[in-house]
Amino acid sequence: MAVEVYRDDEAVAARKRELGWQVYACNDVGLGLADVVWAYRGPYRIENDWSRRKGRPLGLTPMSLQDEQRMQGLVHVLSLGLRVLTLVEWVVRERLKPTGAVLRGVYASQAGRKTSTPSAELLLDAMKTVHISVVEAGGQEYALLSPLTDVQAKLLEL
Repeated sequence: MAVEVYRDDEAVAARKRELGWQVYACNDVGLGLADVVWAYRGPYRIENDWSRRKGRPLGLTPMSLQDEQRMQGLVHVLSLGLRVLTLVEWVVRERLKPTGAVLRGVYASQAGRKTSTPSAELLLDAMKTVHISVVEAGGQEYALLSPLTDVQAKLLEL
């Protein structure tokens, strides 16, 4: 018995054309293909948030708690923090979007680098040098705020 092997270039080319293809479905029949693809690429993805639970700043690391209720409580608090992070990130991105504005100076080691889609972690990192001190003197309280950088002032505005 003999086996003959040959390469079918047409079949290989056809398979290569199919690689990476995705099926897009939409119930708005008035949308064109480009609009449907952009709609799929643009939505909020919950996977990004779940990955935040595994790392910083909301990392779920092994706990030494013994009480089941305390463990659940900690996870609930971390979930609340995750929601706040997500909301802050979304609001800043949505406020930058209409004007096409970009933020410069949110990357600590790359002052000139710009972004229109900053992560919440970048935003918090840019704000970490803000300090407020409350002092009581003569029966009155005074709040002292450290001077804000241009980036910090822009973030508070957004």
